[in-house]
Amino acid sequence: MELSVLILLGVIVIFVAGFTQGLTSFGFALIATPILGQIIPLQQTVPIIVILSLCTNGIVFAGCYKHADIRKIWLLILSSLLAAPLGTYLLLFLSADILKLATGVVIVLVAALQLAGKTFPIKRDRLAYLPVGAASGLLNGSISMSGPPVALFLSNQGVGKETFRANISVYGIFLNIMTILTYLYGGLLTPETLHYTAWFVPSMLVGVFVGIRALKKLNEQRFKRIALWLIAASGVWTIIGVLMG
Repeated sequence: MELSVLILLGVIVIFVAGFTQGLTSFGFALIATPILGQIIPLQQTVPIIVILSLCTNGIVFAGCYKHADIRKIWLLILSSLLAAPLGTYLLLFLSADILKLATGVVIVLVAALQLAGKTFPIKRDRLAYLPVGAASGLLNGSISMSGPPVALFLSNQGVGKETFRANISVYGIFLNIMTILTYLYGGLLTPETLHYTAWFVPSMLVGVFVGIRALKKLNEQRFKRIALWLIAASGVWTIIGVLMG
């Protein structure tokens, strides 16, 4: 594939992923990674997505930082960071396909229940952030699926869209920074990777800001349904990937 065509396809994919992130505050990697990974080697795709995800999370957070509940979110971040290294050990006992299939099924079922109006709010939600963060960290360390557990929990608790966006964005920022440091240590941030990243930054910025603008037209209920459909789609996509892999 010619470089110009590759860049054009990548720009389109990153724009769509950026729009989704701007609209819902998550989903960038969900959309960009499987598609971009088909045209750029995966060892380059993943660092590109993580760097751009850090940028998108930062932009989203800058617009809603006043709504962040740091007293609760730090528990989520801490438990996630502590559990992430343990996620790699899960693969010693269970295959990645089994973990992905089980996670995908649970995500689809929980998202479907919430779409049907069935929620189970937890009164002592501050303590609940610990197991949710741990689950997210374990999944991130094993199969790189950290977002859905957090998004489902915030949706279940019925938090407003701005608090939802602020909390999940600051969580993503910490996770992205830790991952980038790991890549830097492992020598994955090559000049070619950074070159591709630079090409994709403009479309990422346009996509995010268009998504943020579109968000203003969504009320709380519509925002929640779009977020849940995106979460359900991530579960379905994961199941299909395992079955076809």
